[in-house]
Amino acid sequence: MQVIKYILILLFMVSFTAQSQLEFKNMHYRHRLEKSVPYFKLDKQTHSSIFPVLESSVYSQKEAHSKEDRGYFNLTNVNNETGNRPYSLKAYPLIALGAGLNAQNQQGIDLQLTTGLGAAIDFTAGKFLISGKFLPYATKGGFVRDSIYQSVNYDPGASRAIFENGFLQSELLLAYRPNRFFTFIAGQGKNSFGEGYRSLILSDNAMANPFFKIETKFANVKYVNLYQIWKDNTIDPSDKSLDKKKFAAMHYISWNITKSFNLSVFETVIWQANDTLINRGFDPNYLNPIVFYRPVEYGNGSADNVLLGANLSYKFDEHHSIYTQIIFDDFLLKELRARSRWWANKYGFQIGYKSRDFLGNENLYFQTEFNMVRPFTFSHKHSGQSYGNLNASVTHPVGANFFEVLNIVSYQPKKIRYTNKLTYTAYGVDSSNVSYGQNIFVSYSNRVGKYDHLVMQGYRKNVLNETFIAEIPILPKINLYANLTYNWRMEISETGTQHNHAILFGLRSRIWNSYTDF
Repeated sequence: MQVIKYILILLFMVSFTAQSQLEFKNMHYRHRLEKSVPYFKLDKQTHSSIFPVLESSVYSQKEAHSKEDRGYFNLTNVNNETGNRPYSLKAYPLIALGAGLNAQNQQGIDLQLTTGLGAAIDFTAGKFLISGKFLPYATKGGFVRDSIYQSVNYDPGASRAIFENGFLQSELLLAYRPNRFFTFIAGQGKNSFGEGYRSLILSDNAMANPFFKIETKFANVKYVNLYQIWKDNTIDPSDKSLDKKKFAAMHYISWNITKSFNLSVFETVIWQANDTLINRGFDPNYLNPIVFYRPVEYGNGSADNVLLGANLSYKFDEHHSIYTQIIFDDFLLKELRARSRWWANKYGFQIGYKSRDFLGNENLYFQTEFNMVRPFTFSHKHSGQSYGNLNASVTHPVGANFFEVLNIVSYQPKKIRYTNKLTYTAYGVDSSNVSYGQNIFVSYSNRVGKYDHLVMQGYRKNVLNETFIAEIPILPKINLYANLTYNWRMEISETGTQHNHAILFGLRSRIWNSYTDF
């Protein structure tokens, strides 16, 4: 391991460090549970449901040469009294190397290979930050991503194919924090709202997209304005020429009512850049940072897609918390009271519990979560107004029409971290001619009737997904880990039961989430 460290340091590491610096915290779920202390902090200034997190860091000369920071070569001295650096420039490698075996039922054993090498560059100077990460990779083998995505030459969470069986994970972010009240972030990347492993409001499931975000922080409130550009292509997502542009504007307000209790409220509107009548482009009516979107939509006389949501969390102490999330697409109380199972009562619900020192055991993380989304939620009459980006949901990877229960247990007794993730998902898949509400990119007009629409209706599938990961840090400061992964996926449907077993060894940069656990 030491040899690998020093080779990587000599060949790839460059760092010019010289004022406190801005830095984006890693969004990967295992990094978040490993560095979970800030998310359980009891104060009115911490807003733990808004991602990515941009923080200010200062380093002393001692820390700059600590064992944890090994891999950074400092060309300038650090002021030990203030920790200030006028600027910081860091360049380091991104790596995706993996090999393993994949077996499905009686179909034999396939070899799976992943090779990728990229780079990351972070430059910060006072109130500015530029961060870029680019990791092209090639994959080969019979790994089953899930039972929904059947697209060729397309990874919904990363990119289209840049060459045969080759894809690109990337982001480019620019941040400016002029004072403690305002933060401006723009670029090509991912955003997420929520306390859970999943998010039914906005997640990092889909590929990175252009966005502009304003974060306003005052007293115990953080207010977020987020404007995004998405793509719609239900014909062939691997063909760029068929893309159609659509936009999303979002408001998210996080209010720490007490040190323990947080209430967050969310709204968004999605519209297509072009419809059958006009070329709308970006509608300036949605630029107002404080207006409610539903009245604006009605005022425009449009049929844009508006969703409302809320997030609640309560921290019992600095070790345990519960959280819940709800999303409304359409809703009619009269139909709910009548128990008519009306198709347009479209909503989703999440509840969960997490602990960073479970049962009093230090370094033992536990999380359990339940998610439910009714049929047709997030869909619209036209795919250009559905709540997704290039054939991938921007919330839960299944889309809609499902129940899910998941558990995560992670323990790091010494240097090696062991993580076990178990998910059970039950959902109904559409037929070739009828929409049962799972595929959010299919028009809800293709349904059968108005009433008696139940969760999991359609061609039902039950999926149990078990993943065990053992990983050891190689260069933790640049998120480089060696890991061993075992995955077992069992799918039960009308046609029978399918088992998929995979065991993988790898050396990977642990930066982006890849949701293959359903």
